[in-house]
Amino acid sequence: MSRTSHLVVLMSIIASAALVGTGAVVVATAHTASADESVTLRQEAALRRTPDQFVRGALDTTDDADAVTFAYAGDSITARPDSWLHVLEGDPELRAVGGYAHSGYRSDQVLHEIGPVPDADVLVVELGTNDVNQAVPTRRTIANVDALVAKVDAHHVLVVAGPPSDHTTSLWGADRRTGQRVLSRALRADAQEHGWSYVDPFTSIRLPDGAYERGTTPDGIHPSAEANLTVAKAMANAIEAAAR
Repeated sequence: MSRTSHLVVLMSIIASAALVGTGAVVVATAHTASADESVTLRQEAALRRTPDQFVRGALDTTDDADAVTFAYAGDSITARPDSWLHVLEGDPELRAVGGYAHSGYRSDQVLHEIGPVPDADVLVVELGTNDVNQAVPTRRTIANVDALVAKVDAHHVLVVAGPPSDHTTSLWGADRRTGQRVLSRALRADAQEHGWSYVDPFTSIRLPDGAYERGTTPDGIHPSAEANLTVAKAMANAIEAAAR
């Protein structure tokens, strides 16, 4: 049981003792505690179902000395087997020299795991999808991004917009679609403030309301393998531009 659930149950016991003569109040309090615990259990179950997909360190993309080197910091949009990052493994003009990405991870978790990659021409920051899902305040996500950029210490930075979403709810009470749009605006403003580059590689697969174009996602959260070919092309162009 989580700390929150323990506190809710404890408060229920205290309320029951204080209001022993009012059975209706005691029953209502117990129901609230049970509902809270049920939500927590569903959240924990959802996190356990997240595939343990991660990428760490350099990728064998090219041995061309003139290739643009980059580091990556991401979640499942970067870590999945069919992601833009893996598509770019075949690009002779780009070379991933370090980084960390993990499906299901929030920005603070990636910040904890990633290390310095000071020899990277560009750091690609693709984070926030899981922050939005778990209702993490936008200001906290931006603070984590800033700390991560300082930690990696690459020459240039490329901040990536959040992806589309077909989901308008989450187990944490967030509107995922609206949250992605809010976070993307904050990421863009943060990039402008620091003089970093910014890219939205999902423009061709995003509808005006923030949802995915029909047929471009298998689950309403991630781009399909075919859509990632388009995302990867936009990312490649943006990485090369950021390195200039």
